[in-house]
Amino acid sequence: MFAIFGLIATLGWFAIWLLSWDPEEFAVYDAIVRTACSGPNISHNVILDTTESWGRWGVTPFHSKVLGLPFNVRASYAAKNFLHFHVPPAMHLGNPYTLASQDELMASCDERQSKTPGATELRKLIRGNWGVITLSRVGFDLHRRHAVVYAQLIYCGLCGGGDYFYLSKENGAWHVTDRAGTWIS
Repeated sequence: MFAIFGLIATLGWFAIWLLSWDPEEFAVYDAIVRTACSGPNISHNVILDTTESWGRWGVTPFHSKVLGLPFNVRASYAAKNFLHFHVPPAMHLGNPYTLASQDELMASCDERQSKTPGATELRKLIRGNWGVITLSRVGFDLHRRHAVVYAQLIYCGLCGGGDYFYLSKENGAWHVTDRAGTWIS
C-alpha cells in the first residue's frame, strides 16, 4: 500500500516538475536571445509559441561530448523535451517579443493570406529583426548552476541555424559558455 502511494506521489511530483516553468528557465532564454539572436539593430524578437526539440528527445551523444554535458543535465533536457509545450506569454526578455504560432507564420508567408493586417505586421517584424527564434525546454543540473538548451533562428525559411547552448550561472546571471551547431543554411 505504501509502495503504491509512494509511486503515485513520485509520478505526481515528476508531472508537476515536467509541466512547470520557472524564472530560471526564462533567465536562460534571455541569455540565449541576448547572446545568439540579437544585435545592435534588433529591437523586437519573434519567437515560435511552442517549444521544439526538432526530433531531438535528448542531446545527441556527439553534441553531449562536444559540450561536455554531465549526465544529469542530459537527463533533465531529455525529460523536459519529451513533449512540446506552449511558451508562456509572460517571459521577461531584454527585447520586446511576439509569440507566433506555426499557423500565423505560415499565413505571413502565404500569398493568399499575407494581405491581412496581422500577417503583414508579423512579416514586417520577422524581416526587420532577423527572423523567428525557436527554443527547446531547458535542461538543468541538480544544483541549477549549468543548463543546456536548443535554439534555432530561421529567417523567412531561407537561411538560419540551430545550436545547443551550454550555460553557466555566474554571479547570479546566466552566460553562454559553449555552443555546438547542429545545422546551418
